[in-house]
Amino acid sequence: MRTRRNLPLFDGAVSYLEWEGPRGAPLLVFLHANGFNAETYVSILGPLASQFRIIAPDLRGHGSTTLRADPRQGNWTIFRDDLIAFVDKLGLRPDVLAGHSMGATASLLAAGKRRDIAQALVLAEPVLQPDRLVAYAAYARATGQEDKLMMRVASTKRRRAHFGSREEAFKSYLGRGAFRTWPESMVADYLKGGLVARGGGFGLACAPAWEARLYSIFPFGLARLGVCVPVTMLLATEQSSANADVVASIARRNRRTRLLTVPGTTHFLPMEKPETLRREILNAKSENRDEILPAAAPPSSPLVE
Repeated sequence: MRTRRNLPLFDGAVSYLEWEGPRGAPLLVFLHANGFNAETYVSILGPLASQFRIIAPDLRGHGSTTLRADPRQGNWTIFRDDLIAFVDKLGLRPDVLAGHSMGATASLLAAGKRRDIAQALVLAEPVLQPDRLVAYAAYARATGQEDKLMMRVASTKRRRAHFGSREEAFKSYLGRGAFRTWPESMVADYLKGGLVARGGGFGLACAPAWEARLYSIFPFGLARLGVCVPVTMLLATEQSSANADVVASIARRNRRTRLLTVPGTTHFLPMEKPETLRREILNAKSENRDEILPAAAPPSSPLVE
């Protein structure tokens, strides 16, 4: 059974979904992508509840979490620090820490800062930018040219943020833009957690200004990040968010890294191939990961996220 709970932290509360799982089941913690929420992934995570206790939080500025989200402040390390504080307050160490996009990157950052944060990582399409592109985003931000130099920032700021009904929002999203490869049920799940009653209708729980800001404040030094636990990366073959050089550098630093390219997928790999993500989460729990596993060649597709 799935339950929504809240855990107070220092500047608000983290709202999260929990599947209790069987008694004594290993713990899976899963983090969502920028602009999404935990509800988006319920059909992906739900089938794993027979073998895991699952916790899926809404990140700062997303879903029902009330931690302060100020577009003028912060960078992605705030999600790293939130995750560490959340896990510490729960008093539990995840057996598997997994995530998609920004949630995958936050998981990787947390494992780089705290070696005991989890026993294994499963990362679906982590956003891994080289420092030269991070510096470009920092320049755009410092000179007030984010809207001009970063198309993703500009388009996100223009996103419609209010709808008269949930049905209107559903029709607006279905089959369009980022949602064009999603099943209808997943679009509905995204909107369940992504809309809040506001102004006689419904508004986006993740404000477009906050989501847009997060596209221009990526962290430096990802290629030099040292992680000691086993890592599995699931990478798309079309418009991947993971720069090949950064991926290769991480794999060289941690010989227990497995790189799996998933044919026919985009950055929204979990929605397109949920069974693949579930399989790799199960593998991370059950495999003897003391053995060095071979790494596949990373994709050469350009950075998009």
